Amino acid sequence: MAKSKKQVRDFQAAKEAAEATVARLDTCNDAYTSGAFKYLRFLLHLLAAAQFSYGIYYHYFRVHWPKDLVEEDEVAELKARWGGKFKYLTFLDVILQAIYHTLALLNDLFGDNTVTAEPKSKLRSLRDYIFAAFAFPVAHNVCLSFWVVYMWDRELIFPSALDAIFPSWLNHVVHTNVALMAIMDLFTCFRRYPSRLAGLAGNFSFILLYIIWLHIVRYFSGEWVYPILEVLPLPLRYLFLALLVGFNLACYLLGEYANTVIWGPEFKLLKEQKSKQG
Repeated sequence: MAKSKKQVRDFQAAKEAAEATVARLDTCNDAYTSGAFKYLRFLLHLLAAAQFSYGIYYHYFRVHWPKDLVEEDEVAELKARWGGKFKYLTFLDVILQAIYHTLALLNDLFGDNTVTAEPKSKLRSLRDYIFAAFAFPVAHNVCLSFWVVYMWDRELIFPSALDAIFPSWLNHVVHTNVALMAIMDLFTCFRRYPSRLAGLAGNFSFILLYIIWLHIVRYFSGEWVYPILEVLPLPLRYLFLALLVGFNLACYLLGEYANTVIWGPEFKLLKEQKSKQG
């Protein structure tokens, strides 16, 4: 009889603990999916999608190289323009950020933002993977690598001649805000990162394809996209590209770690819920 009572007490305690965990998760979800937090997340994605979309438009249609700086030889000019603005990682990244934040905005409207062990919609699953594998690491790669080289010698990455045609606000949209918006998104959107293998595979594939693209542009135009690649000797050039790949992978791991720390309490609740259900 005593043993039976103890079993009843243990069962009751486990049931109460499970109910308490569910109640705390419900409280989290009430906070994240309604009220001020909901509108803050929506506003962030709306402003980011609009900002990056306008940045793409302005960059592509309004920023033109001055006629007096263009190669006089027609063949040389065509070679120099090979690949257009799509040869720059900065331009590809701002397109990536516009796609991501538009997708996140659609998820805010039609998808799901609850704290759950598994996403409830394919839209959210896609949003989470694009952020983890591409949007966060590429944004930080672009931002940090650009400003480090810029402070060392800006002529190697953003020659002063561009100041006359490339407005300062656009420079910050494509080189600074991409990272800032990604950080803000990290704090406002709960997500479970993909498996490390799946995430790193996507990340590595993206940056490897970009390096292949750089070589294709070099082959057809006769020039490297970035002046720094012209001045580096062959061994240092490929060391630089290898560091680019490594840094991009490091940015992925940074995002994964930051997500784990920021949403640690929520992950702990989900773990507790799973263990009590098991």
